[in-house]
Amino acid sequence: MQDNSGLKVILSNYYIYEQFQNLVGAKHARKWLADNYWKISAGQKVVDVGCGSGATLADLRGDITYVGFDISKDYIAAAQQRFETRATFIVSTAQQLLDAPDPRLNDSDLVLCNGVLHHLDDEEVIRVLKLAKQILRDSGRLVCFEPTYLAHQGFLSEWLMRRDRGKNVRLESEWKQLTSTVFEFFQTSIATNLYWLPYMHIIIECRKSV
Repeated sequence: MQDNSGLKVILSNYYIYEQFQNLVGAKHARKWLADNYWKISAGQKVVDVGCGSGATLADLRGDITYVGFDISKDYIAAAQQRFETRATFIVSTAQQLLDAPDPRLNDSDLVLCNGVLHHLDDEEVIRVLKLAKQILRDSGRLVCFEPTYLAHQGFLSEWLMRRDRGKNVRLESEWKQLTSTVFEFFQTSIATNLYWLPYMHIIIECRKSV
């Protein structure tokens, strides 16, 4: 579920949204995630769930295979224009890809899901997790990066996060419960101060097998 009421509607424009994200520190966060969690090697395949206009690709090395999908035709068109032949972009949802598998996603080394799941209800999250597990190679990983509430949280931080466009920000315990319905092997970490705003984030790292 996504809230596009009031001034939030301008963030549905991919250019404005990307500039806003960079302003609050998203590019800095992606660089930190790339160094500490993604750890992508040459020749690997990366699938980006909810890739938007492809902003994540700008922070990845060039010698990988990248496939991104998103529900927005406008965002995908922008990504295709921006990156041309460097990557593959698909207009689709996780459910559509479960119903009609696309072989271009198979045998992925890393599936990324950045700031997508808190826009989805529980059933939609489970579909994304199932798709990720289906397309990962045995040694592959899924890494999710999402806002999260803390059991004890500062007033300003909680106030800002409750005004997020994504209306399904969850507690760490709730993220763990959802993840465990699909993945047996996973771990979570809480990250603070990755954005210039007082946002709390959870990193969920899932493995298909040990």
